[in-house]
Amino acid sequence: ALQAVPKKVEESPEETPPKKNPPKNPKKPRGANQLVMVVDDEEIIRRTAKLMLEHYGYAVVVAQNGQECVDLYQVLADKVAAILLDMTMPVMNGEEAFRILKTMQPNVRVLLSSGYNEVEAVRRFTGKGIAGFIQKPYSSAGLAEKLKSILPEN
Repeated sequence: ALQAVPKKVEESPEETPPKKNPPKNPKKPRGANQLVMVVDDEEIIRRTAKLMLEHYGYAVVVAQNGQECVDLYQVLADKVAAILLDMTMPVMNGEEAFRILKTMQPNVRVLLSSGYNEVEAVRRFTGKGIAGFIQKPYSSAGLAEKLKSILPEN
């Protein structure tokens, strides 16, 4: 039989100092159910990014490589608000997928993601219409902020 374990005395609310951070921030980025496609060959990154974005109110679809991304985008193009696209993947890398996405929809909003140096990544995509870049590993707040900065106000 399971028994209820009493909480330790030191965890009682009277003895816990009030938490100073984080304040309730009304400007917290919220996805308002906008659809974001997360494209990464690493399952743990896809899953984590999906949870992060859902926490901020985004709807999420995932693809594990550039080819899946392009195939999915053909079906969902009018619904996808932004794509979080990893640069280095098997089958079709982010650079190739990005080029195809741009031919399908010139105003597609792509947030490039890479463990590589941002300067190098941005240099390779300068003038090609990339919406933004986020360095791995990223925090959920960092990802939400980046997305908010490339998406139109809803």
